[in-house]
Amino acid sequence: MLETIEELDECLCKYCYRTDYGERKGGSTPNGYWSCEGSFCEETYESYLDDYSAEHNCDITHNVIKYMTKVKLTNKECFE
Repeated sequence: MLETIEELDECLCKYCYRTDYGERKGGSTPNGYWSCEGSFCEETYESYLDDYSAEHNCDITHNVIKYMTKVKLTNKECFE
């Protein structure tokens, strides 16, 4: 069943390539320390939606509204 970003919560991390798919939430670089703190969740949720579409052979783009700061799923009941 397709889940919203709020329902996925911490499980969303396993779709995030920037955190090595949930393996780490921060790290260090030559310029200092970085921490995820939800910085990549919208991008990761879009990746989750793409994976879901491919896995279930469906097009969900007409049920997704993309804002500048978030992605909103509409008509969720269509995907249960």
